[in-house]
Amino acid sequence: MKKLTILLTALALVVLAACGGKDPAPAGYDPETTSKALLDSGAFTQELSQLDADMVSAYLGLEDAPTAAVVYTSLEGGYEELAVLTMADEKAAEAAKTAVEAHVAAQTETETEVQYKPEDLPKLKNAVVRQAGNTVVLVVAADYDAVSAVLDGDGSTK
Repeated sequence: MKKLTILLTALALVVLAACGGKDPAPAGYDPETTSKALLDSGAFTQELSQLDADMVSAYLGLEDAPTAAVVYTSLEGGYEELAVLTMADEKAAEAAKTAVEAHVAAQTETETEVQYKPEDLPKLKNAVVRQAGNTVVLVVAADYDAVSAVLDGDGSTK
């Protein structure tokens, strides 16, 4: 009887483990924590200023407004910027990522044609745009090693 109880318990555990479901959704980036870590990382050479929340969607060309957002842009007429967006869900985040990529592509095209700040062109060409869960991160910076250290670090910014 004791062996049967152990066998049934083991069988129940195997069945429960198999029915555990899919992997949890990837953790997203917290706008406040991630933006602060990026600003403190030394990745930027231009002075940045926080964009008003009501201007974020128009500035980045988003169809849906983020539920939370922190966006900084260059005060020097340059292209350095950072945006950390929390969207309503992963589908909205995918659309936001596409819009942010189009935003960077438009800036790159403009700078390529106009050569207003040619020193910023490599920054634009190496822009980081990432999606994690329902969040999107954009970084146009001077030091992408510092950006990677924050975004790929120990997870404390997520």
